[in-house]
Amino acid sequence: MYVTRIAEFVSFLSLRSHTLETLLSHLVHRVLVDIQATSIFVSSLSDHNNVEMLGQFGIDPEMWQVYPQVTSVFDKYPITDAMRTRKTVWINTLPDWGAEYPLLTPYKFPTQNKTFICLAIEKCATPVAVVGIFASPVIEVDGEIDAFLGTIANLLSLYLFSEEKSPTNMNASSDKSIALRKSPANQILTERQMLILKLISENRTNIVISERLGYSESTIRQETIKIYAKLGCNGREEASEIYRENLKEQVAAS
Repeated sequence: MYVTRIAEFVSFLSLRSHTLETLLSHLVHRVLVDIQATSIFVSSLSDHNNVEMLGQFGIDPEMWQVYPQVTSVFDKYPITDAMRTRKTVWINTLPDWGAEYPLLTPYKFPTQNKTFICLAIEKCATPVAVVGIFASPVIEVDGEIDAFLGTIANLLSLYLFSEEKSPTNMNASSDKSIALRKSPANQILTERQMLILKLISENRTNIVISERLGYSESTIRQETIKIYAKLGCNGREEASEIYRENLKEQVAAS
């Protein structure tokens, strides 16, 4: 059943470019019908460690107005938990959000939905956004549904956050490489980001880097997101290559 839904969604994504609202509408009306989804939203991580709403479909206007649309990634919300832990957060007691989320206690307004499920959208094994889904029935935690939604999140990542390897982008990447060679390293990355990038180029994991520098693993993850964004790269391997080819000598000379 879910394999068919995934195949249909892949076909939909391949047809043409879609707005985020169209994409979310299709998910509710066609892809997530078996779990009786009523609404969906996507929020992304900003440069200031805030999780900000990108778009939504089907959310009740009353809920949309009162629910916080910008939260700190360090606050205790389902969406921030999903990003920090990289695990699915599953709540099937709505309108009661449960004792685990006291910040949502004020938002016990009437709703037809009984279940809320959210999970991280990752790019290069780093959470960059989160998708939240409301469904009308009480849905018990289910491994098959979890795997299905995980696949949907991966497809959203590919569609929303990956850069096409077109000739134009390849030329832009080349221009960026030239610019990096001409610019002082400290104008591109902060001192901490440069140190993290150096350790990434040495194949150090986020856990090892966090222990080495004395920061939390979450902080290292957030910094790697910013590093990738500043360098315009798609992961550790590409970031390491940029460091070795363009920045290593500048660091050594500084």
